[in-house]
Amino acid sequence: MKHRRGSARQVVLLLTFPLLFTAIAAALYWGWQVVWQAAPSSPQFSLHPANIEILTESPWVDRSSILQQVVHEASLDDQLSLLDPGLNERLSLAIEDHPWVEVVERVEKFQPPRVVVTLRYREPVAFIKNNQPVLPGKKRLPEICIIDGEGIRLPLNKAQADSPAIQSLAEITGVPFRPPPPGDVWKDPRIRGGARIADALQADWESFALRAIEPSVQPLVGASDTYAFALITREGRQIPWGPEYVDEKPTDPDRIEPTAEEKVSRLKAYVQENGIDLDGHQQNLRGAVPK
Repeated sequence: MKHRRGSARQVVLLLTFPLLFTAIAAALYWGWQVVWQAAPSSPQFSLHPANIEILTESPWVDRSSILQQVVHEASLDDQLSLLDPGLNERLSLAIEDHPWVEVVERVEKFQPPRVVVTLRYREPVAFIKNNQPVLPGKKRLPEICIIDGEGIRLPLNKAQADSPAIQSLAEITGVPFRPPPPGDVWKDPRIRGGARIADALQADWESFALRAIEPSVQPLVGASDTYAFALITREGRQIPWGPEYVDEKPTDPDRIEPTAEEKVSRLKAYVQENGIDLDGHQQNLRGAVPK
C-alpha cells in the first residue's frame, strides 16, 4: 500500500512539474516584456536631440545647424531611446542625407543618454560665379555656388559666399550658370570635369599660382560629353591640361590620356626643377613638392 501511495505522488509530481515550470516561464516572460516596453520611455534610456553630438569639425560647416536641420526634416524630435536597435541606422541615414555629409563613419551611444557621431564631410574644391543678368519676373539665382570633387553642389550661406576662403578655391569659368539643388550633382560635364581637375590640384593650387579652370567652348570631336581644359594662372597665363573624361572613357589607343594624378606629377616636377610657380615667379618651394 505504501509503495502504491509513493508511486501516485511521483506521478502527480511528474504531471505537475511541467505545468509549474511553464507557469513560471510565462510569468518571467510577461514581466520581461513589461519592463522592456517601459524601458525606452524611461528617462534612463530616453535620448533628447540636444544630446546628439557631431564630433567631426570643418571650417565650412556649422555642426549645430546640421543637427537642427536633420532633426527637423527626419522627425528625430520625437521619442528616441538608446535601446532602440535601429537607432544607429536611423541617425546615420538622416545625417547622411545632408548635402555637406559624405558618409557617417561611426555612431556611438553613451550613458547617461548621449550619442556621438563621427563623419566625413564633402570638401569644396571649386566655385562657379553667376554672371547672368537678372531678368524681370525671373527668380534670382545665387551669385556663387561651390562644389566638391564630384561636382555636387554644396550649401552656402551669405557670410560664406563673401568670405576669403572662397577665393582659395578654383573658379570654373566659361560655363552656363544652371545650378541644381544643394546636394545634387551638376549636370554640365564641363563643371564635373573641372571639379575633378580642381580636386586633383587642390593640395598644390596655391603653390602653382593658379586661379581658374576653363573648358573648351565645344566638346571634343566624336565625344559629346568630353571637353578639353586649360589652367589659368593668377596673371592670366593658360596652361593646357587636355581632355578630362567624365562619363565616357576612350577605347581608342590614340585617345588615351594621362590621368589627372600623372598630370599633376608632371607639373610638380616642372615647378620643383625650375624653382618657380606656373607664372614664372621664383618660389621657395623646398618641402612643398616631394622628391
